[in-house]
Amino acid sequence: MHKPVLLKEIIEILSPKENENFIDATFGLGSVSFEILKYTHPSGKILAFEWDPELYNLGVKTIKKIKMEKRIKLVNQNFKNLKKVVKEEGFSQIKGVVFDLGISNWHYQESKRGFSFKNDEFLDMRINPNIKITAFEIINYFSYKELVEIFKNYGEEKEAEKIAQIIIDRRKNKRIETSKQLSEIIAQVKKTRRKIHPATLVFMALRSFINDELGNLEKGLKEAYDVLDNGGKIVVLSFNGLEDKIIKNVFKLLKKQSGRIITKRVIKPTVEEIKKNPKARSAKLRAIEKN
Repeated sequence: MHKPVLLKEIIEILSPKENENFIDATFGLGSVSFEILKYTHPSGKILAFEWDPELYNLGVKTIKKIKMEKRIKLVNQNFKNLKKVVKEEGFSQIKGVVFDLGISNWHYQESKRGFSFKNDEFLDMRINPNIKITAFEIINYFSYKELVEIFKNYGEEKEAEKIAQIIIDRRKNKRIETSKQLSEIIAQVKKTRRKIHPATLVFMALRSFINDELGNLEKGLKEAYDVLDNGGKIVVLSFNGLEDKIIKNVFKLLKKQSGRIITKRVIKPTVEEIKKNPKARSAKLRAIEKN
């Protein structure tokens, strides 16, 4: 279901060796963690974070099934709490931390939370049910000004005003309840010749705002650097410009604290990888080493 992007390059940068410990900040379905474990036998360990409780439960079952409980500790936590969890788990000698940002194919295809504009699902978009606000509430009750700010600040949507206005107009007659309804409304006012769907940026903005993805990323990166051993590395795979901007800014700060930026130029997928996995087209890989 989930094809990891730039996995070969992630492994090359991390260069995992026998008995070394790593953190997977975004476990998902475990593809990155399981790949690292191949290189760190017999006793290298991974502390993995998965904020989505459904994915966390799936992960626990998978880890038990493949009998890796002694080598992977999976926690149902957001990586913004990385330092706290590392301390609680007594996890040490950390050689690398991996962030594979965004959400997985599972969220689009299986979660039924309205992440995909292709499906007709209730507008939820929460990665964790403890979050108090849903996309339904934002779309149906936020003001024109608030909608514009979300679409612009979290999705860089150039037609934010036009989209916000049609949402306000439509909801006067009938509540906008599903992802399909919302995507069809956006498609009526936003025409695009590009391959991406007209609703892509608005959906990204809603998801990012609801789950505080940008704020969590900034905090998580700084905490990851703090827990690393000297010589340890942070590798970050991002899929949009706003994430990449935060990564670059945090890396500049960390460079002043003795960090060495490994990726002088951002690493992008090859044409061949994009052909096999079209979702890889916007991926960017950056890495920093702690000295």
